[in-house]
Amino acid sequence: MKKNCMLVLALCAGLAAFAQDPLTAGLDAYTRSDWSTAILSFRRAVSLPGAGSEPWYWLVMSELSAGEHETALSDIERFVVSFPADGRIPDVVYQKGRVLYLLGKYEDSIQTLYKFISSWPSHPMISSAYYWMGENLYATGRYDEARSIFTLILDSWPQSVKREAAWYRLAQIKESGREEELLKLLKMSHEESLKIIEDYQRREKTYEQAITAYQKRISDMIKDTRLGELEQQLGEEKLRNSGLLDKISSLEIKNAELAAALASLGAPLPASAIPDGLSEDINSPDPEKRRRALEELRNKAQALREMYDQIIDGGPK
Repeated sequence: MKKNCMLVLALCAGLAAFAQDPLTAGLDAYTRSDWSTAILSFRRAVSLPGAGSEPWYWLVMSELSAGEHETALSDIERFVVSFPADGRIPDVVYQKGRVLYLLGKYEDSIQTLYKFISSWPSHPMISSAYYWMGENLYATGRYDEARSIFTLILDSWPQSVKREAAWYRLAQIKESGREEELLKLLKMSHEESLKIIEDYQRREKTYEQAITAYQKRISDMIKDTRLGELEQQLGEEKLRNSGLLDKISSLEIKNAELAAALASLGAPLPASAIPDGLSEDINSPDPEKRRRALEELRNKAQALREMYDQIIDGGPK
């Protein structure tokens, strides 16, 4: 008997819920974060004759909470056109700018958020609007502009809910700038190395040809008083080539040290800047492989420096 009573009560509760006003049912589901039920209830509410802005607004908010961004964007457009005088238009325009960013429509999002900021500069969500504009700029690689926006949030709205997120983005931009500068330096150093190596090889070939010619002339003119002059010219050419070799040595050490610095930051290195056999490991997602490759790269830089120091000092002692 008790079991039958419970079934009757449950059936009555279900019938009552079905018969409940769809707007009220939707709001009840929304407070419980039951987004699917809320969306269904608000869909029923907006389909009723004379449905006003209320169910449309909560339908949009439910769709955003459920992650149905495309559908939410469509209903936002309908809300703005249907209820232009509604007091929640600023909120809806802000949500439109945010959802456009989430859909990857960065330029449209920037324009929408700019309209929101210009039209309602005192709105409680103004710092959040600036934050999403900064995220759009960051996503499109406009780091200097993004840095200005995130700095503005920290300076103007110290209590903003987006403060921590803005601070984090600024740290990322700073780190990206450091990696970019190191890559730029490495590229410049590598290009200079190639240029000097080519010059050195060209001079080395000329030097070898000059030695052959000088030796022939010396053998032909063993008693010629010009022997001293020829030996002096030979020594000058040798000195110039020695200077080029020193430059190449310094650049090789610099390349190895720059590559090691980039690798320690976790940035991927161009293959041309990594010694043979290390390219795959230095850019590997495996931390242990990267550590071993980085250690080998540092050892190479140290070995190069020691080798060139010995050459400069006149050989190993």
